[in-house]
Formats: sequence, structure tokens, C-alpha cells
Amino acid sequence: MKLLEYLGRQSRLSLVVLALALMALAGGIDYLTGPELLFSIFYWIPICLGAWFVGRWAGILMSIIGAVLWLIADLLSARPYSHPAIPYWNATVRLGFFLIVAYALSALRASKERREELGQFIVHDLRSPLSNVMAGLQILQDTGDETMTPTQKGLAEMCLMSCNRMLTLIDSLLDLSRLESGRMPLQLSEISVGELVESSLKQVTVWAGQNRVTLTSHLDRGIQTVYADLAVTVRVLVNLLSNAIKCSYPESVVTVCVAPFNAGMVAFSVTDQGRGIPIEWVGRVFDKFAQVNARRAGTTIGSGLGLTFCRLAVKAQGGHIWLESEIEKGTTVTFTLPVSAKK
Repeated sequence: MKLLEYLGRQSRLSLVVLALALMALAGGIDYLTGPELLFSIFYWIPICLGAWFVGRWAGILMSIIGAVLWLIADLLSARPYSHPAIPYWNATVRLGFFLIVAYALSALRASKERREELGQFIVHDLRSPLSNVMAGLQILQDTGDETMTPTQKGLAEMCLMSCNRMLTLIDSLLDLSRLESGRMPLQLSEISVGELVESSLKQVTVWAGQNRVTLTSHLDRGIQTVYADLAVTVRVLVNLLSNAIKCSYPESVVTVCVAPFNAGMVAFSVTDQGRGIPIEWVGRVFDKFAQVNARRAGTTIGSGLGLTFCRLAVKAQGGHIWLESEIEKGTTVTFTLPVSAKK
């Protein structure tokens, strides 16, 4: 998976050069090993690489080159055939199979990209009406102090909180692909740890109160700032706090801790006293579709793509994130951020 993500971030020219190099390597080894060893299967690697990551034209190019190299290796091996046209017939059949696979892979990739683009458009279009709803609720809160009953104020606050959670999810969906490709711009600067934690807790306070969950924080006094993007890191903490509240029992406590880590790094931890995560899912919770697979298995490990966003956002800022959990004893998610810019 990491190899695929790495290849997906490379330029098309680099990928074409890599595919050509692999094709030449496959042809050379095929010739050296002769007909006794079936090495020709490795021709498929550069064909699939070109078709999936570069496009149809690259897949066709690799298919033609692969068929020609295979034919040359076949002819140079002096393998006896009952008819001199057989090697050329075999090469034509191989080329046909190569082209079918290249076309299918490139079409599948194009379909995947169109589906992702459509999803991005839909999610982006949802953001504008949601922002309008939030603005109306905010005005209602600000101007309704004298006319609204406590119950009405609570309902407005709950609606605004739900809208904030939806906005966080929408922003995560919009930024996920940019984070995966390394194209998301980050506003890195020295930010206040206290402001970061306070802003994050404020966004989930109402929800925690409704679930009868107490929020606490413990900040090391020696840590004043970290080098990060304030808005992105707040979203990371809000995601982790939301998951912790969701998985907590009533009358339990969710704690945010900030402490020194290794040299030049600060550790942020979110700990709950909830039901915990099964051991078989601990190493997979940050995967993109882990939540879907967990639900099919009858387990809840988070909120959709939130943890995937957290992993990518922390990594983009030079940090690392991990999780520790024990059934019926709670879960702790920890991530690190640098204290200052790397020189």
C-alpha cells in the first residue's frame, strides 16, 4: 500500500522511465534465462505500472515493447518450432493479451478518478448550504438571548454543534485526496499549545455534555508552542475527541494530555475510558476503509474517514500517530508534532 501511494505521487515522466527500465530488465533476464525458466510473467509489471499510473497510451506503449522484447528473446534463444511463423503468431497473441489488460486497467483507473472527482464536487457543493445554516444558527444564538427559552437555546446550540461536526467531516473529505497526493498547502508556524487545545475542546463541549462525558486537559507547563498548522491540527484533535466521546460510557472522562516526547517533538494524547478496540483492529484503524470493514465485522472503531485524515495530516506536518487500546479499559491515541521548524 505504501509503495502504491509513493508511486502515485511521482511524475508521469518518472513513471514512464521506471516502466521502460523494468521492461528492459525483464527482456534481458528473459533472454539470459532462456526458455527453461518462465520469466516472461514479469513483462506484466511495467505494463500494469504504465496503464494504471500514467494512462492508456503508456499501457499500449509498454504492451508493444513487451511483445517485441519477448519475440526477440524467443528468436535469439534458437528454440526449435515446427513452422517459422509460430514465434510471430505467439507474439501477436501476447500483444493482444497485453493490450486487453492495459486497456482494462487504464479504463478502471479513469473510472475511479471520475468517481472521486464527482464525490469531491458533491461534497464541495454541500459545504455552501451548510455554512449558510451555521451562519443563521449563530445569528439566532446571538440575537435570541432575551426571546428564546433555555430549551430553545439548547436546541440551537445542539444544531450548531452538529453542523460543526458535519463541516469538519466535509473538510476532511475534501482534503483527504490532497493529503494523499502531498498537494495540500499547510500554513505552518509556531502556534500556542493552550490555544490549540482550548479551541478543540470548545468544539466538542456541548456534545460531551449531552453524552454525560467529562472533558479534562493536562498540559506540560514547559511546552508553550509547537510548529504546526493551527486549523488542520484543531481538526485532528476534534476528530480524536469526537471518537473518544462516541466510544465513552456515560459519567466517564476523556483526557487531553500534552507532554514532551523525543528531542524536538511534543506528544498530544487523547484518552477515553470506553469499551476499547479489539486487538485485531488496533493496527488498522488509520487505514482508509477500516471503518467499513469493521462495521461489516460488527465492530465500531471510529467515525468514517476521520482517523485516516488524522494520520495523513499528522504525517504531513512531520509527526507520527499511533493508538493503544484494551477492551473495556479505554483507548489512547497519541500523535507527535515538532516544537520548531526543521533546519
